Amino acid sequence: MKLFTAETRKRMSDSARLRCSAEWRKNQSRKLCTPIDAKKLLELYDSGMTQTEVAMALGVSQKVVFNAMRRLGIKSRKAAKRNQTREQNDYWKGDSAGYQAMHRRLDAMFGRPQSCSVCHTSEPGRWYEWASLSGRYSDPKDYKRMCRKCHRAYDNARRKKVIQHA
Repeated sequence: MKLFTAETRKRMSDSARLRCSAEWRKNQSRKLCTPIDAKKLLELYDSGMTQTEVAMALGVSQKVVFNAMRRLGIKSRKAAKRNQTREQNDYWKGDSAGYQAMHRRLDAMFGRPQSCSVCHTSEPGRWYEWASLSGRYSDPKDYKRMCRKCHRAYDNARRKKVIQHA
C-alpha cells in the first residue's frame, strides 16, 4: 500500500473536488460534444428525413443527431412501420430458402390447408399439409392441399417412379 504525505492527500482531494463540480462536468461535456449545426439539423428533420438520414447528410452518427435533438428540445417522430415482406427484408433468401421457410410462405399466401384436394375430406381431426407436386419448392403454384395420408401416398408413389426409372 502506498503512503502519501498529508500535503499530497490535500492536493489530491482538492483536485477531485474540482473534477466533481457541476461546472467542470459541463465543460467536459461541451469539449466532448460533437459540434452540429442546429439550424441545419432542424431544417433537415422537419423536411421529413429520418435521424439516420440527417446524420448521413451532416456527416455524423445517428446517436450524435439523437443527442443534439434531445439537447435542443426537438421532439422525435414516432418511427414509421417499414415494409419487411419478401425482398424488403434483409434476411430474404428467395429461391434458396429452406423447406420450412417455403411452407411458411405458402401459409402466409394461401393460409393453412383445411381440406384435402385429393380425397376431398375436411374432417377437423385430420392433419392437412402443403404437398409439392414436382419438387420445385420455390414455385407456389407447384403445391396442392393434402391430408397427411394422401400426402404420404403421393410422395411414396413419386419415389417409386424415380427408383423404377433409375
